[in-house]
Amino acid sequence: MTPPAGSSATGLTAALTQFERSRVARCGAVTLTLFALLAVFADLLAADLPVACRVDGHLYLFPNLTRPQPLAERARDGVARGRSAGDWAITPVVRFGPYQRTADVLKPPSRTHPLGTDSQGRDVFARVVHGTRMSLIFGCMTVGATALIGLALGALAGFYGRAFDSAVARAIETISSFPTLLLVLVVQAIAANPSALTMMITIVLTRWTEMARLVRAEVLFASCQDYVLAARALGASPLRTLGRHILPNVAAPAVVTATFGVASVILIEAQLDFLRIGAPPSSASWGQILSEARDEPSAWWLLAFPGAILFLTIVAFNLVGDALRDALDPRLRASSPLRGRDVT
Repeated sequence: MTPPAGSSATGLTAALTQFERSRVARCGAVTLTLFALLAVFADLLAADLPVACRVDGHLYLFPNLTRPQPLAERARDGVARGRSAGDWAITPVVRFGPYQRTADVLKPPSRTHPLGTDSQGRDVFARVVHGTRMSLIFGCMTVGATALIGLALGALAGFYGRAFDSAVARAIETISSFPTLLLVLVVQAIAANPSALTMMITIVLTRWTEMARLVRAEVLFASCQDYVLAARALGASPLRTLGRHILPNVAAPAVVTATFGVASVILIEAQLDFLRIGAPPSSASWGQILSEARDEPSAWWLLAFPGAILFLTIVAFNLVGDALRDALDPRLRASSPLRGRDVT
């Protein structure tokens, strides 16, 4: 038998209600939504080619994404102004790509460059916007792979126990003894062609232990509950018992851990890029821009804008994760009379 469906639905409704009532949770969720929109529409906000245009009698839709050869070879100003008769163009908000170099080197924020330019004449706004896409994708993909490995190994170890549990536990203890940042530094230093992919793989192979440890403990706890023992007594198969009766109770803490994990991974990625051993130097990332600020201390905009958006992203993920933890854990909801009220 399983816990009553009505109680599960009621608990989920109460959790969602508490999350919606929290001003802190709403603030974090809105901030993350705005950053997600920046990542999705980065090519519409900053690109060196128009969103749509007609050039020499040919209509191009989203050439900033497809980058057709005729337009890629033309100068940006020639395409944007439509000098030939009948030519027109719909340009992005900022007419510079994240890798496009201009003659404006280390220029402070202006009308042409809203967030200024770096030491190579690249537009900081374009690099920050496209860096948002890179950081969010990197963080979510890394944590997704980490969660899959940790969830599978932790659930199997906690459910079946014995030799497999001992092997997973020893692996968790061994890998957890090494700092993630140190291992990533070593791998990136010895890799022939260090890239964001090698950095992602290294982080996944070193951070799955956090999810596995949590899931293993939750599975061990759930396996001793009456509804699991009753399901086994009624003849439910091991896989059905694990998937139908145990894993649903592990989902809530796993989601909370993954939310905090995204913030941690994004911070690690920014640290490695700042040290210039993460993604290639030409990549558009927040850490790369902050690294350039180290060489140009007078260019305050290279530090202020990417640093602010990195700070807001980390804080937003932590706020959402904290609110999810309070909302999804019934023990925390019941522990304080302020739970569920509108908090600031």
